[in-house]
Amino acid sequence: MKIKDLSIRKKFILILIIFILVPTCAVSAWVYQTASTTWIEQEYSNQSNELGNILKTTELQLKRYENIIYQIYEDTSIVEMIREEEDERIPLDYVRMTDYLRGIQSEGEYVESVYLFADDGEVFFQDSTVTGNFKTLYINNVHWQEQIREKNGAAAWLSTYEVKSVRNQEKYFSCAFVVKDLASTWEPQGVLVLNIDLDLFENLFELLGQQDDHSTYLIVDDEGSIIWSNHLEAANMLDKDFFQAVQSSERTCSEQEYEGEQYVVTRLRSEYNDWNYISMKSREEVLKSGRWVVQMTVVLLMFIILFSVSGALMIQKYMIHPIQKMVVAMSVPEKELLGKRLYIDQEDEIGKLYQSFNEMNQKIESYIQKNNEMNKREKEYQIQALNAQINPHFIYNTLDTLHWMALDIPAPDICRMITSFSEILRYSISKKESIVTLKDELSCIRNYINIYEERYEMHFGRFSVDERVYPYKTFRMLLQPIVENCIVHGFAQDMEHAVIEVRAELEEEEAVLRIIDNGAGISQERITYVLSQDSDRVGLSNINQRLKLLYGEQYGLEIISARGEGTAVVLRFPKESLNL
Repeated sequence: MKIKDLSIRKKFILILIIFILVPTCAVSAWVYQTASTTWIEQEYSNQSNELGNILKTTELQLKRYENIIYQIYEDTSIVEMIREEEDERIPLDYVRMTDYLRGIQSEGEYVESVYLFADDGEVFFQDSTVTGNFKTLYINNVHWQEQIREKNGAAAWLSTYEVKSVRNQEKYFSCAFVVKDLASTWEPQGVLVLNIDLDLFENLFELLGQQDDHSTYLIVDDEGSIIWSNHLEAANMLDKDFFQAVQSSERTCSEQEYEGEQYVVTRLRSEYNDWNYISMKSREEVLKSGRWVVQMTVVLLMFIILFSVSGALMIQKYMIHPIQKMVVAMSVPEKELLGKRLYIDQEDEIGKLYQSFNEMNQKIESYIQKNNEMNKREKEYQIQALNAQINPHFIYNTLDTLHWMALDIPAPDICRMITSFSEILRYSISKKESIVTLKDELSCIRNYINIYEERYEMHFGRFSVDERVYPYKTFRMLLQPIVENCIVHGFAQDMEHAVIEVRAELEEEEAVLRIIDNGAGISQERITYVLSQDSDRVGLSNINQRLKLLYGEQYGLEIISARGEGTAVVLRFPKESLNL
């Protein structure tokens, strides 16, 4: 016997005895996850320590250069000279300035040039490249000037920039501050800029022993400009999304994606000059140090995994896939399920289940088709029967009214009654469609009440209608039997004080119609009876059934009344009736 023909119970027992895939995968995942977490946490600790050392050492170096530029206040003659007008300066002033700038340049090993931009527009500089290119670069860079002025005499650190020389293209960063006249006015006299070679960071990095080529170190300002990096020398700006993710991280250490690869990232911010010190190492490289644990686990579990995978494939082919196929078929919407057939080349319980599904689906299709036909015919018969019951009854009552008025001839009011009746008769029989708007229905009962007002020579109809309900739709001649019941039964004993009020309002997108009289009223038991299909009040019972057929079981007539307190009939028309 082939395995595909075994019972589903035997398949499960056989496969579960031989293969143990889930426990194997769970153990492997737990070992790898535990080891990975340990290695990454260790990397966080290492990066934080290394980056902290770099930050502290770098700040010490930067403060040294800051002290160098502040030495200008020790030589009051220099400040006095730049305070003077350009035409007042003598050649000896320029000699002193050159000596001073040369002395500043010689004090720092990595100082490549010194520039003093006087507020009167004159520029003094000592540049090892002998080109003076920084002068033009500074004058054109308004952002630098604003940054320095905002510091108002404190040291400002400018991000890395490039300067072309005769030999090659060099990169520098700068320390600058606004020189003030401390002796008298404290007004700004110019800006002193110290341009420092990036070799400062290279040598510092080497001095600290950070020679691991697998880690990337960056010094970045708050705008994402790269001041220095050991591996990203060619880049000027750090990836914007990556930098924002690193800055917004609640932890100092985090895992971030950079250029499609996951990195273990540590960021420290310098309180000295707001620079960001970042170290990053690929997650894959971090996990390499513990690969031996994973490899041992893989070797130990290799054979179990091999057999487990084989078992899983068999379960997938002979059991899971057929069941999934049926689940998917049964999950589709009802309309798509009809007509669907499933096929499988198996003679076990799943094969029999597929066969039963197909037979059941075929029977359901047949039942639904028959039920739809029966419902359609039943509704047509009911609507025709209900209309047939209403119209003759109404015409009889109208003719009876005309009969009594004819006895009093001559009476000119008969003409008006005949006109109203003609309108009602034309409305009830001239339209082929059975669905009309509430506007037409309300017009019909206005004419109907006019006829009775002429008969009793009194005005008892009151109308309060919100025109927004006019487009809502219902059956033709739906409201007339309700008004008829008010007159014939509600005012049978007292027509002299009769009042019928018709209200139409819009409530939560439903049209609500209320027909209220001050007649004799009706008991709750009688209300239940007249709304039932066995009622002798054919009109009200039919209206109730017609509303439920058209809008649903939650709709129908609502009668509110009590003996001697009048009657209120409430009808609700849903928003969906607008599309009938």
